[in-house]
Amino acid sequence: MSSRRARPQPYHRSLLLLALTLAFCIAEACILFLAYRQTLEYRQLSAQLGLVQQASVLVQPFSGPSTAPPSSLQGSVGDANQRWLTDVLNGLLAGGPPLHSLENIATPIGPVEDQAARRILTDLNTRWGALTGHAAVPGSGADDTADNEVERSGQLVAALSAMASGLGQLAQHLARERDEAMHQADLFAVLAVATGILASAVVGALLLLQRRRSERSGRLMRSMMNQIGAGVCILGSTDKIADANRAACRMLGRPRKALRGRRLDEILSFSDGVWVGERPDGLPLAIERIPGVIEGYKGPLRIMTLLDVTARHLTNECLQHLANHDPLTGLPNRGFLAPHFEKELRRCEEGRSMLGVAVLDLDGFKPINDTYGHAIGDALLVQIAQRLGAALRNGDVIARIGGDEFAGVFPNITNRDTLNFLGERLLGIFAHPFHIQDHLITIGGSIGLALAPEDGMDQDSLLKAADAAMYQAKHDGRPTLRLASVAGTNVAA
Repeated sequence: MSSRRARPQPYHRSLLLLALTLAFCIAEACILFLAYRQTLEYRQLSAQLGLVQQASVLVQPFSGPSTAPPSSLQGSVGDANQRWLTDVLNGLLAGGPPLHSLENIATPIGPVEDQAARRILTDLNTRWGALTGHAAVPGSGADDTADNEVERSGQLVAALSAMASGLGQLAQHLARERDEAMHQADLFAVLAVATGILASAVVGALLLLQRRRSERSGRLMRSMMNQIGAGVCILGSTDKIADANRAACRMLGRPRKALRGRRLDEILSFSDGVWVGERPDGLPLAIERIPGVIEGYKGPLRIMTLLDVTARHLTNECLQHLANHDPLTGLPNRGFLAPHFEKELRRCEEGRSMLGVAVLDLDGFKPINDTYGHAIGDALLVQIAQRLGAALRNGDVIARIGGDEFAGVFPNITNRDTLNFLGERLLGIFAHPFHIQDHLITIGGSIGLALAPEDGMDQDSLLKAADAAMYQAKHDGRPTLRLASVAGTNVAA
């Protein structure tokens, strides 16, 4: 497959870094092991040297000229010292349990391993065996002459002198071996430190190189992201924003630092198929989110693409508002009233509460249009709508269902007196004249009221009952209101 080009994989560099680190660790462990062995050898040689030096000090006083008899020499050396020296020579030659020094300090030692030292030690052990055996043989009593005693004393002194000389040679040899072991241990220690420094330098350089490549790749990815017109956010494992491009920062109205570590759910909320919210400057936001995955330097990255649909969302809201509201007064219209009626009637059935309905018609509105013109008439309708809205409770709705006709829906009515009170509040807006373009206009209204479920349980029945009550109030010839009764007759309030 010559056409296929092999891409360098990030894990190749990681594998090389791991192999180098492992190789340096193995080399460091081997060097430290050798240094440890040399240190142990140095300690053992030091212990052996100390015992040999003590033995040399023990033998040295008896190696000079002396005319004392052999028995006197034997008593001077002492049986305990003889046994101690015998144990030291045997232990250095063949090993064994820990030996005690002349200060009675237990010293674990092993056999001497160097061949030259072992030859010296073997010769010393032979001499000491012969010397101790010869000194232990008693004299022949009266047959021994003074000359024989002197001759035997001279032989012992010569043997002790040879022992002292051999112990000195052995001490010198062990001292050289000890110094060599110490030198080797120091050399391995220096080598271990140098290897550690070299390993740190190489691994550090590789890590620095890898980090620079990662930063270069990150800068390249960020540069590419900033060239994208849509907003792009890189998400972490907990769905928090790890990075964002310029378009996302501009779209959300926040700098990159303010976005990092936050979740998009903390900024936006889902509503009507889009994610909506507000920018810090108060402007509305409407965003569509598209999740995705891209291949990053260290592996796959989860991203979220943000599309700004604020204009379309506001246009839809505006169109929906225009479809459900009167363009002149801003009050809800018949299109809004129908679903609202269904919702409130359903709540009325579920909660076993009463629902009040009002129909209001202006008295003498046509003459005002004819006298002052339609512009004044429209301005009058706007002021009437504002006063009606101010007279409502929370949850009440007043809608414009005709040219000069309005309908109100009042949930949570306890009885007819409460509904009558609300009707009087609506009728009270006509108590003061309306000031429109230097004109003071006085106008009245007639209101008909109905109550669910007594006067009906659907929109048509309730509006019909309230409308009949309104016409009865208008027939009375003065601003008033009437309540529809269960029997269908109208009761003046």
